[in-house]
Amino acid sequence: MKLSRRARYALRMMLSIARYSGPDERVSLKEVAKKTKISRRYMEQLAIALKNSDLIVGITGKGGGYRLSRPAPEIKLADIVTAAIGPIEIVECLDHADSCLQAAGCECRELYQQINDRITDLLNEYTLADLANKKIKAALPKD
Repeated sequence: MKLSRRARYALRMMLSIARYSGPDERVSLKEVAKKTKISRRYMEQLAIALKNSDLIVGITGKGGGYRLSRPAPEIKLADIVTAAIGPIEIVECLDHADSCLQAAGCECRELYQQINDRITDLLNEYTLADLANKKIKAALPKD
């Protein structure tokens, strides 16, 4: 399973906006694109989704750019991923049982649901501030 490019880029974009903007300061997409090495065109698409989810605010005109809509500690990583790709679903049949002929009798469905729940819980556990402050540590391997 892979986290989509769109979700990864949304996280990088939000991290850059968090670092280089402030309540009274905005950062341009051109600047963010340069710092993240993501094309400006792709960022423009992401910006629409992030604005529609009320995660960023865009100001047009001279001195315009983007800033966070609320403080980074209030933005869950799950909010960013969901804004970028929609609901977190490792398999479509979890929320749309009619999409799979085997959903009613699927022996793996509960496992899929647990995996999905743990991913969602982890993304809800951390905020944009945690990511910016490098407070996310990899779990140590169990002996």
